Amino acid sequence: MKNGSNSCGRVSGLLVRMLVLVLLCSCGNDATFDGSKTGDANHFDIEFNVLNTSYTHELDMNEGESIDVQIEAESGDISLNIQKEDEKPVYRGNKMKSGNFKVGVESAGKYTLTVTGKKAKGHVVLTREG
Repeated sequence: MKNGSNSCGRVSGLLVRMLVLVLLCSCGNDATFDGSKTGDANHFDIEFNVLNTSYTHELDMNEGESIDVQIEAESGDISLNIQKEDEKPVYRGNKMKSGNFKVGVESAGKYTLTVTGKKAKGHVVLTREG
């Protein structure tokens, strides 16, 4: 009898360990952000191992300036939106690929830069250029 109850204890212990492992592994899939971001009056820099949300940054732009866009897309979907106040976006891109380009600004004002990810890994740098 003693050997039978000892076997059940081992099996129960193994099942508990497996359940804990499964729960811990599944927790990482729902992470919204794992990375770093910085921003100031001239740039917004966001690097991420996981991005499942949106982050915004505002830049005060002058007429004729541009925003230099650098994207390194490693996996998942990265979207970018650049919009002056409540106006139509001056740029909108979905499922962005790696690359560099400039977005011109025709009028002065406060521009909102929004980087959105869905199971994304990568690096986005947006820099104000005069």
